[in-house]
Amino acid sequence: MSGKEKQWRLLADYVGGRDGEELVDALRDLYSIYDDRMIRWYAGLYDANIGGYYYSNSAKDNETVEYKGKLYKLLPDAEATFHSVGMWRSLGVNGGITEWGRWLPDWMQKQVGDFIYNLQDEDGYFYHEQWGKDIPISRRARDLMWSRHILDAFGYTPKYKTVIDAGKGEATEKTLIPDHLSSEEKFAEYLDKLNINERSYHSGNELAAQSSQISALGRMEQCIKFLTEHQNKDGHWHYTTNYYAVNGLFKLYFLYDAAKLPFPNVMAAAKAAIDAITSDEPMTAVTDLYNTWYTVSNLLQNLRKYGGEDGNKNADDIVCELRRMAPYAIRRSKEKILPFKKADGAFSYGPRSSSQTSQGVPVCLPDMPEGDENATTIASCGLVNNIFAALELNDYKIGIFGDEERELYLSLLEAKRP
Repeated sequence: MSGKEKQWRLLADYVGGRDGEELVDALRDLYSIYDDRMIRWYAGLYDANIGGYYYSNSAKDNETVEYKGKLYKLLPDAEATFHSVGMWRSLGVNGGITEWGRWLPDWMQKQVGDFIYNLQDEDGYFYHEQWGKDIPISRRARDLMWSRHILDAFGYTPKYKTVIDAGKGEATEKTLIPDHLSSEEKFAEYLDKLNINERSYHSGNELAAQSSQISALGRMEQCIKFLTEHQNKDGHWHYTTNYYAVNGLFKLYFLYDAAKLPFPNVMAAAKAAIDAITSDEPMTAVTDLYNTWYTVSNLLQNLRKYGGEDGNKNADDIVCELRRMAPYAIRRSKEKILPFKKADGAFSYGPRSSSQTSQGVPVCLPDMPEGDENATTIASCGLVNNIFAALELNDYKIGIFGDEERELYLSLLEAKRP
């Protein structure tokens, strides 16, 4: 019996009986949609002359793209690099090295670290040649978040102080403090303009990307008060329960997590997310499924940390219900995600094509029936990780790939070495 077969056996035995066998059968069926074309596809996106990953093949194979009447270069970026480096631990190809990105060759760690280090501007944020500084709030915030993580993982210290350092009184005169975070009054105006009950996913995405900045600048209590006042009894912020509502719930949860506070109406929120997993609503984006499982996982953690005397009991009830329906939910998840798989072995953000933009800036050619790194990360390790986490079976998680795929990936990267 191979190592992976032993892992499947351990999982089935732990869950027990027919339930365990049906769960493993459903997971095996889900795993069958992933193959080593994904390994080759990811390796192909790495640019060893720059030290970063492209968003997709059309980004790698073309120099420019026109977007809203303006011509943009197509180059690697911090978010694509963060996802592409980080996902392999979750896919089971990290060779047992648990530190983020550290299983990659030393020469590549240095290339990636140098690439990210040199993106930073004196104002503390990280900007890309292809987009400049005139970018949406969420794009700027996410690039700060991903870049700081990569630098820390590879042993780099940022070149300049950031807005996060400003919260510690360590900013310089050149450190940029976003105007909408500069005072309680301006932040209140900003929150009101978000239209949180009509645009909870979009607004939640923007707020979640800024959570470390909101915390550092002392605006978190104000933010949480605003969100709690606007939440509805179903545990989300939308006028009806659907994918959009759960997507918004998923994003706004991270503010409560950053504040280390119990999530309000948590049981109703969990029900909304669980119902969405097996919903018949057509998926318009690969995130619609990923965010449902991830939301359940997050709410369970919140209950166990901050749920008070009934927290563990309520979490146990959710896990019991989810494990009961897990085989069906996992098979439905496979059915929902399969239309997003493309001929290159990767997955696209939409069912027909990848998304031309990421956080409001162009990242590839429009309307291309190709995989993109954001969707592929979400549809593979992201989905599988959150299924195991929502079922509270992390100790029995089986990697999608293994040592053979690891060697293949490293050999493909080594062929790119300058």
